[in-house]
Amino acid sequence: MERIDVEDLLRQHAVDGAHLDAAPPETGDRLVDDPEVRARFRADAWRPCCVCGINYRTSRVVNFPGYGPRWVDLCRDHSLAVMKPALPTMPTTMEGSFADIAEIAAKYGLTMRTVTHEEWLEMGRRARPGHDL
Repeated sequence: MERIDVEDLLRQHAVDGAHLDAAPPETGDRLVDDPEVRARFRADAWRPCCVCGINYRTSRVVNFPGYGPRWVDLCRDHSLAVMKPALPTMPTTMEGSFADIAEIAAKYGLTMRTVTHEEWLEMGRRARPGHDL
């Protein structure tokens, strides 16, 4: 999936801000300053991606014209698609990121494999407290 701005992703999929939870207004260091934001990120709840409906735990605040700040919950793939590279030289596609990671893993003699969404969900289910192995 190519990188895209979160606003463009939401527009392409006709996500209506009226159907999303209201969020606190954007401030400086929200993870430190805002208990509502910390509670949302720490909650033991998986929410459906507002684009495709797959349950996942990523949230961000997006300002919707006419509705103000709203929580935008995204699945892994859509979250990665809107994530901006930390440096200008970083890859801009998931494939490019995986190629960089594979190169580093090989340098250290490590092997890696892609984990499917279903495997990822199963690992999370098994890691939850009270799960019988």
